[in-house]
Amino acid sequence: MNFDFVTDSIGPEAAETLEKLLTIAGILLLTWLARKLLGSVLPALIRRIAAHTNSRINDRLYQIFLPPLRFAVSVIGIWLAILVLELPATVRDIVGRLMSSLLAIALFWAAYRAVGLMVDLVLRVGRRTLYASAQREQQQAKLEAVAEQVIKALIVALAIMVILEEWDYNVGGLVAGLGIGGLAVALAAQDALANLFGYLIILADEPFVAGEYVLIGDVAGTVETIGFRSTRVRALDQSLVSVPNKTVMNANITNWSRLRKRRLNMTLGIAYKNSPEKVLSVVQAIREMLQTHELVEADSVVVQFVEFNNSSLDIMIICFMKTPNWNDFQAARQDINLKIMHILAERDVEVAFPTRTIYLERAGRHEAQAAEEPFPPPQPEPATPPANSPVPGDAAN
Repeated sequence: MNFDFVTDSIGPEAAETLEKLLTIAGILLLTWLARKLLGSVLPALIRRIAAHTNSRINDRLYQIFLPPLRFAVSVIGIWLAILVLELPATVRDIVGRLMSSLLAIALFWAAYRAVGLMVDLVLRVGRRTLYASAQREQQQAKLEAVAEQVIKALIVALAIMVILEEWDYNVGGLVAGLGIGGLAVALAAQDALANLFGYLIILADEPFVAGEYVLIGDVAGTVETIGFRSTRVRALDQSLVSVPNKTVMNANITNWSRLRKRRLNMTLGIAYKNSPEKVLSVVQAIREMLQTHELVEADSVVVQFVEFNNSSLDIMIICFMKTPNWNDFQAARQDINLKIMHILAERDVEVAFPTRTIYLERAGRHEAQAAEEPFPPPQPEPATPPANSPVPGDAAN
């Protein structure tokens, strides 16, 4: 456009104003076009940067970052348009701080929206599939929700601090003031915070999930719920025990529901009157029986004559059962015990029981006569000692 002709027609000031308005319109038009182009450029950019991710994650990234990027482009376009107006220095300073704050909001908004995806990816990398179950998936969902809320709260707090710093507020003094008041609250809520931290540790480390039979310290039972404050365990007598999460966090935990196999460890005592051949025959027969049993791991069978006990010859029997189920394990033990009884009966071998043999020796002839003689009659005490006795008559002390 020939601005000299316009200047001669409407004057220099009006022409300058018209030029600024046209520049602002051009900037806003380019801003609008940039917002529209983001919808088609961003997916290609994401695919180029995240080449090794699947399409579902790429779609989520597109949905997460598109609104904040459009907002940031709009802020930059408006900021450039305002700069064309050549406002006073004070106004430009206020506008600059405002636009910087809006750009910070756009940045933290994008981070806020990406928290869910980041938590999901991190937990997916560390996720174990060995004990996958409906209860575990429920606990995983709880952990994701708690972690997402905590990280989002931290992002919001950081965004507020950055914006306050942009407007020259003393954030350090504000944090120190809050810290003095928060110290009393933290001391008062120390147990509650410890239990909450224990809850997060339980969800993250996952030593157990609801429905599993565990031993926590001296508490044994089935886990019913894992709450923010305590873990509720249903004991065998059907009582409900609430264990604080901070105690669970520091306790030794035995998870019986995650057994892969069970160990059979028993000692068979047979009578001393059995010959070595019979003992060896019993040992070999029990070993062969266990190695061919359908629920016994053949490589784990150990059957040996190990000890001369007080009243028995002890045979050690150790093996691993292929089933972790307690009822199946007890049924297998019963079957093994019955087969051992058949083995002992076939070889006429008796099971030992505690016995004690007492030997009584006959008394000798002189001792027998002494035992038959009556005791001698008691002798009367002597009278007062004679006069020439060195002991005085009254036996004075």
